[in-house]
Amino acid sequence: MSLVARQLAGTWVVGSATTGTIAVLFTLDRGVLPVRPLDDLPGLSVLGVLGMLAALVAALGLLAWGTLEVTWLPRTGRAGALWVAVVGGGGFAGWGYAAAATFAGEYPLGAQLILAYALGGLPFVLAAALLLRAKQANAGALVVIVALLLIGALVMHGDPLQTCAEMLWWLFGSQLTVL
Repeated sequence: MSLVARQLAGTWVVGSATTGTIAVLFTLDRGVLPVRPLDDLPGLSVLGVLGMLAALVAALGLLAWGTLEVTWLPRTGRAGALWVAVVGGGGFAGWGYAAAATFAGEYPLGAQLILAYALGGLPFVLAAALLLRAKQANAGALVVIVALLLIGALVMHGDPLQTCAEMLWWLFGSQLTVL
């Protein structure tokens, strides 16, 4: 398996396993809300979310350390940290957008969790592909990102900003009112 394939496959597996588990933790005993609010999560679930986030950062760090030469970033520790930040941040932004689309599309919870485990790594892979040295991979990832954003906007009835804002409110509502 090539180094590029190892980086992208590893990123997919790590992204899917962690986001799928985080989705489960936020949807346990959720009642009528789409997700359980952060301030309403039991202590063990909060520890689980923090543990999954730490595992994601650690695994992405190991991937960066072992595969940084296939990116256009320099081979330095700072570049590896930047790769982790871009892939982790971009991956979570894409995953959140996809979650908002599945809630807006009124997908059943079981389907949402299957999607989170099976496809939760896709946004992370697309972010990683934008950083690959091969320009064709960058362009291909960008085309897929734009297509998925458009599909998500259609599922969210043409108002993705409103839908994503509502999703953030469900998760962090009481924390946002304090700010």
